[in-house]
Amino acid sequence: MEPKVKESSLFAEIDLISPAWKKKALEIHSNPETGRKEFFASRLLWQALSEKGFRVKTGAAGLKTAFIAEKGLKSAPRKIAFLAEYDALPGMGHACGHNLIGPASAMAAIALSETLSPREALIKVIGCPDEEYFGGKAALLEKGAFKGIEAAFMAHGFYMNVGMRPTIGRASLVFEFFGRPAHASTVPEKGINALDAVISLFNNVALLRQQVREEARIHGIITHGGAAANIIPDYTRAEFYVRSKSVSYLSELKKKVIACARGAAKATGAKLRVSSEGRDFLPLRENSVLERAYEDAMRLTGGKVGILPPRDGFGSSDFGNISRAMPALHGYFRVSENEVRAHSTPFAEASKSQMALSAMVSGAKALSAAALSFVRNAKFREKARAEFLKRIKEEKDNG
Repeated sequence: MEPKVKESSLFAEIDLISPAWKKKALEIHSNPETGRKEFFASRLLWQALSEKGFRVKTGAAGLKTAFIAEKGLKSAPRKIAFLAEYDALPGMGHACGHNLIGPASAMAAIALSETLSPREALIKVIGCPDEEYFGGKAALLEKGAFKGIEAAFMAHGFYMNVGMRPTIGRASLVFEFFGRPAHASTVPEKGINALDAVISLFNNVALLRQQVREEARIHGIITHGGAAANIIPDYTRAEFYVRSKSVSYLSELKKKVIACARGAAKATGAKLRVSSEGRDFLPLRENSVLERAYEDAMRLTGGKVGILPPRDGFGSSDFGNISRAMPALHGYFRVSENEVRAHSTPFAEASKSQMALSAMVSGAKALSAAALSFVRNAKFREKARAEFLKRIKEEKDNG
């Protein structure tokens, strides 16, 4: 099946600019930066968009490496956004392939801006820092960066081409215990052991896991456990993630884990401080209309669309917050012949391969085609909106 004329023009534009953007994806891969420190990647993306006529605002929402690039009239009836990620993993580099996401969104936005009249749509590329831990998209959403946006689009590297992969919600919790130091051998009774408190927390959580839903997850690490074996630790710190596909259950489970920490503090006499390293990530609200459009366009590029295994493991993303505010598409493109999974060294290697770069271009084409349908096809747009409202009703009906 040959692409329609409107898709052909989009695809041709992306093919024309893709060599430069492949190079940028490799440059970002070679200069990995962790969350909210992505100065090189952010600048590389927004400067290139500026050269294509996009108006750029840096430091959006008070985040130094966030940006908003836009093209088209502010009074245009349609307003859409393509989202860019560019943070790397500590010690692993681009083992989640975020070096590919920004260029894919930029190519889609540029091609669409060259196809549409400025009066038809305001097209934005929103640079979103620190997806992995802090949740830059959630922060940008809270600060009004998505105000007026009708639909959001992005695509991520994966082990198959697919229009959707469910994500579950994630809450971040940081527990700090404060005790009293003492010599561990001569006067241990003088101390209050903050390490006992954090160990008690982990034991309490281990018992809690027996009574949680099958889809829920609780996992944590101790980031500070004491200074020396002969000193009663007066300070310990632990980080936990709590996950669930249900927003209400995520909130309930978060309270139970905090109760585990309070119980540990009370049992040991330590004082407790509870905080968070970032925003809560909400579960993805799927939109089958946008997802099918992405998959149909991916097939036009010659890509084979896969089928997710029924019990494939699911992670979390701050894109879930965006998907609960508007119709949103989070597509995937295949970066390797083998089934490599993200957050691994093989995935970091795959993310700079020629196959990944070609797949990134296909993902950009699929994004641009789905976005074009949303802008120009009123029936398609209303179906996407109706699907969004339908999902809200289903969630309310299911509690």
